[in-house]
Amino acid sequence: MLVSFAACAGAAAQPRVKSLRRFFRATRGSAILIDISTRSVIASYEADISAVPPGSTIKPFALAALLAAHKLTEKEAYVCPGKLEIAGRELNCSHPPLAEPLHPDTAIAYSCNCFVAHVAQRFAPGEFAKTLERAGFIHGVRLEQGDAARLQALGEDGILASAEDLANAYRWLALNAPEPVLAGLEGAVEYGTAHLARVPGLSLAGKTGTVRTAIGNRVAWFAGFSPSRDARIALSVMIGGMSGGADAAPIAGRILAAHQAGVL
Repeated sequence: MLVSFAACAGAAAQPRVKSLRRFFRATRGSAILIDISTRSVIASYEADISAVPPGSTIKPFALAALLAAHKLTEKEAYVCPGKLEIAGRELNCSHPPLAEPLHPDTAIAYSCNCFVAHVAQRFAPGEFAKTLERAGFIHGVRLEQGDAARLQALGEDGILASAEDLANAYRWLALNAPEPVLAGLEGAVEYGTAHLARVPGLSLAGKTGTVRTAIGNRVAWFAGFSPSRDARIALSVMIGGMSGGADAAPIAGRILAAHQAGVL
């Protein structure tokens, strides 16, 4: 069979997907780095490709949906009470007590459960699920209402995601997020829960999450994109761990630093 030179050249031109395995050492997990303009995978590691609840990485999507529906404004202020219980589940905020009221951007930066649960009561039945589907989530998205919708907005229930799902969803977020959400994701990296992902000289928008699976395992998440205002890459990291900020964010930072230096 004859194969044309052009076909061979085209095949050779396909970029090789690089491995992120070394960033995990002996720990199981998954990570994926994608090109936002082409959706192609730049690098990946998938020792664990299961779909699990995405935790607080979902909060920016909830606030973006409410802002788009004019059910939330960027100036809305809310004093976090610190304690939260939904359907018998204790979901108290882990951020330190704050002297000032929270707004949508700082609620994302500090990952305030109370703020998100409070405003998520404004969703009509099934409304948030439609935003999740537009963002590209395909696993376990349920049409929730009431307390179930509040849990969904916190990423605790009513939705599942793999690392690939979350990277692609953050690609969508990079292209569609309103200003308060972008500012909140930048704040999360600068002074909030994702600060251990920060890379000197790199503009980054990101969010962490921590969740317990149905069988009791703890999963730590990071998801984000860079540059924060003209994004070219999106990244997600999923790893077994106690905290997205302490366990997943540092891995994300090392991956992003290596990509920036051209040594992936």
